[in-house]
Amino acid sequence: MYRVLIVDDEPIIRNGISAFIDWEKEGASVEECANGAEALARLESRGCDILITDIKMPVMDGIELMRRALALCPWIKVILISNYSDFNYVKEGLKLGAVDYLLKLTLQRDDLLAVLHRSISMLEEERRKVVELKSYQQSALYLERKRAEQEIKRLIVQEQPLSPSTIWVPSWLDHSYACVYLMLDSAEEWKENHGYLYVQLLLEELQEAFYEHWEEGSALLAAESSLFLIFPDPEREAGNWLLQWKERVEAEWGISTSVGFAVKRGARRILPGYFGSRSACQRRFFEGIGGLYTAREAENHVAAADPLNDYDWEPFFEMIRGGEPASFAVDLAMERWKSMNLSPEQVQQEAISLLTEACRLHADTGALLPERYEQLRKTETLEQLAAFMSGELEAIGKSFIPKLLDNGYGGQLITKALEYIASHYTENLTLQSVADTVHLSKSYFSLLFKKQTERTFIDYLIELRIREAKRLLTQLDSRISDVAKAAGFKDVKYFSKVFKKSTGLTPMEYRESTRCQLFLAE
Repeated sequence: MYRVLIVDDEPIIRNGISAFIDWEKEGASVEECANGAEALARLESRGCDILITDIKMPVMDGIELMRRALALCPWIKVILISNYSDFNYVKEGLKLGAVDYLLKLTLQRDDLLAVLHRSISMLEEERRKVVELKSYQQSALYLERKRAEQEIKRLIVQEQPLSPSTIWVPSWLDHSYACVYLMLDSAEEWKENHGYLYVQLLLEELQEAFYEHWEEGSALLAAESSLFLIFPDPEREAGNWLLQWKERVEAEWGISTSVGFAVKRGARRILPGYFGSRSACQRRFFEGIGGLYTAREAENHVAAADPLNDYDWEPFFEMIRGGEPASFAVDLAMERWKSMNLSPEQVQQEAISLLTEACRLHADTGALLPERYEQLRKTETLEQLAAFMSGELEAIGKSFIPKLLDNGYGGQLITKALEYIASHYTENLTLQSVADTVHLSKSYFSLLFKKQTERTFIDYLIELRIREAKRLLTQLDSRISDVAKAAGFKDVKYFSKVFKKSTGLTPMEYRESTRCQLFLAE
């Protein structure tokens, strides 16, 4: 029988989670606590297997409770309950080892059951491992390694250097040793195709493969899809062995890994070794997956900044506003990201900010993108991120609707009209036909449209058609007359005249110019 503890300061949430599931049927018993301090006292007296906790609570928040719970019960599996606004706390919780997080506002029984079953599977697998390795656990080597793993974990989680009072200090740490951060490439794809548990088992197999070769050293799970290895390297030849070992396990398991590598000396250099090897491994984001990256002496990233205030992104947004190919705007951003010493997380955050602002420029659609932001954060390379951004910006551009001056009744009518125009702008639209869709007179609709969008109906219609023509000129080899017709222009001469007035180029000149830019980008 697994012991489950539910912690939330809102009784309705606690009771709802408790009532969601037939706990006895799932082989579990459940208890409830109203805050982190009460839950910690319960853990100190009786322990627990699965902790379901809210992140933001009075007295003691969920992240602090999680830290202390893991110290008391290292086997405990933690499920975080959060709101959209708690994302930074969720990241910290996942870094500490939370199984998953669930959103309060969209919490469903099946979602909770799925995470519960995953937690129970992890506990069962760990118990099985404990039983299978019971005899091995008695050996001095195993105890030494487990002690080393726990101490290294403590140093990394607390981000504190080794203290003088620490009892555990293997003698080989007084000499040269290698710090290796290994990341499983395409981890999200592995999880989707084979499941989270399979990835964990795969990492454990890599641990065992490491221990089979090294009598001294430690290998520990550093994240959901990463390992941190540390082992003696007196001859400073670990890099050669590491490359051979990497190639062997990749061939055996049919996987790809990226590895960061640093050499340190002395126990007090473990923490710099961890961060240095991890930072080196993160270069896969910029240089491509599957490599072995040696840590640089000064591999420091610039401080995180607000990209919309601390960098001139106006050329980027001008391209978006003008309906230029999304790839051109992304290439402009890539120039910054390739030249700046930013971390992958900082690049991803800038990309999120740019997409949010692009949505705001077109219409208030930013609230539709949280799940897309999560996909962006899972990109493993800069090329993947660029492709994702191009797709998002293309989608935003296709559904171009200007931001209105107000959201009152007049704004609602014009929004409805804009949606209709967006779906039919390549057809034979007239001011009268659109006014009829919102049941307004032609003259009043014309005045209301200009008041809300700050442009006339015909100017807006031409703008949409020019944007579509730009897209077609970039992507197709059709004749100019066919492009004009497909974009909604009946007369090719009129189209050419309007296009040049809008862009400064004839349609043919624009096509050649964009092709030249695409060629240079490649």
